[in-house]
Amino acid sequence: MADPQDYVGTGAQRAVLRRGRALFDLIRDRPHFTYYGRTVGVFSAEDAPLDQVIALARLQGNSSFACVPNDRIAALSEAARAQGLQPMHYARWVGAGQTLEAARRMMDTRPLPEGLRAQWLTRDTPPDICASFADMALSCGVLPPNLAVLRGDLRPGACLMAIDAAGAVVSCAAAAAFAHEEHPSGKAECWWGMLATRDAARGQGLSLRLGAEVIVEMNRRYGFSQIFTGVEPGNAPSEAVCTRLGLRATDHSILGMADPDLVPGGRMTK
Repeated sequence: MADPQDYVGTGAQRAVLRRGRALFDLIRDRPHFTYYGRTVGVFSAEDAPLDQVIALARLQGNSSFACVPNDRIAALSEAARAQGLQPMHYARWVGAGQTLEAARRMMDTRPLPEGLRAQWLTRDTPPDICASFADMALSCGVLPPNLAVLRGDLRPGACLMAIDAAGAVVSCAAAAAFAHEEHPSGKAECWWGMLATRDAARGQGLSLRLGAEVIVEMNRRYGFSQIFTGVEPGNAPSEAVCTRLGLRATDHSILGMADPDLVPGGRMTK
């Protein structure tokens, strides 16, 4: 049974996350659907027609194609707009063996700055730490997925936080299973992201350090050998972090679609 405390954000954001979890509970055995703790989507435009993703967006408030050839993005985006949805385009960056190697090197050579400690999000994480984590991520414009996924309780997942001496979360990174395990990408590739850092703690490479450890942990704990993330074109800081960790931009993109009536502003997260 879903725990209401596992959803954070505004009322509208929590409602989207609840609808995403409810829909996942209904379709979790169908291999072409995706879920990583926010909303149910479709892996590729070859797995299901656009009409299905539009229907998913109307039901939940948001949905997506996770892997679309770049030359199809413009036409699909226009079709989504014609249906009253707000499209969001993210370049699809992918890393595999070279990324795991880079992440291990980063862990070996870049300790956390003095005064900070790392802590995984678990069922035993105190409520005040959970609240600080949610506040920090949301203040950076990043909506945490269902916390049951980030803890690894509902789907394979991991979330690492950096906490200061006062007990405040100042940075985080996370990853989670994405495609169904019977999908060709399901057992090998996971989603990676949730890189967020409070303004006062930026400039210390925390996203690199925490992001690297999450990559290594997803491989150690669950066996994922490849990660992907979505980067809004032109987001130079995110591109730099991805490049340092051995991810590369591909000739495919992620295409999200939001219903502005259910998602104010037409955007769920950065």
